[in-house]
Order: sequence, then C-alpha cells, then structure tokens
Amino acid sequence: MVEIDINNNGNFCPIGSTLDLFNRKWIFCVMINIFMGLNHFNEFKEANSGISNHVLSQTLKYMEENKLIEKKVSEDSKTSYNLTEKGFNTNKILYEFVIYYLNELNYTNLDSDDKKEILSYYKNILQI
Repeated sequence: MVEIDINNNGNFCPIGSTLDLFNRKWIFCVMINIFMGLNHFNEFKEANSGISNHVLSQTLKYMEENKLIEKKVSEDSKTSYNLTEKGFNTNKILYEFVIYYLNELNYTNLDSDDKKEILSYYKNILQI
C-alpha cells in the first residue's frame, strides 16, 4: 500500500490539483456546450455571450492541450471539437454544480417541480 502524507504542506491535494486543471472561466461553459451538441467555434461564441474570439481560441487550445477535447478538421475545412474520455468524465462534476446551484445559489426560488425538471434535463444531456 502506498503511503500518502496528506499534510505534506499542501503538496497532495486532489481537489486543488483538479481545480488547477479547470482554472479558466470558460472551460465548463464550453464543456456543457459540447454535451448539448454544440461543436463549432461560432456555436460556442453564440452560446457564451461575453467571451471574446481570443479568449475562446485560447480556451479551446488549453482544453485540447490538456486532453479534455479533440479538434477535428473535416475535408471541407470545418473545425469541430469533441470531448475526449477525460472530458466526458467531467459529466458528474458538472451535474454536481447544477445540484449545488439549485440548492445553494438559486435565488429565483424555483419550486421543487422546477428543480426536478432542471435536474432531469441536465441528467439527460450529461448522460448520467
């Protein structure tokens, strides 16, 4: 059995290490877009008002470098982005964000039926 010193001056922190990977504002937005069936730069741009072309380009590049997505260029020179297995495996994290939002950050006072509908929607698109 491997011994892990979890008090090793913060050197072993699975949560911190995971957060380091997702340290850019738009990563989860793009990932949820892909789960929803969007795969092209302009679709991401349309779905995320406020993101500049430069920031979106850098975000996609970062996600590709970290093997969260793969970039494919078709014969007609159209570029699409798809989740890798590593990217797909964020589905439970994203779903937990939805749950946390509904339970802790939701200031619109949705009733329980509305919350169930939202959870069902995300459960479906995230394939949980």
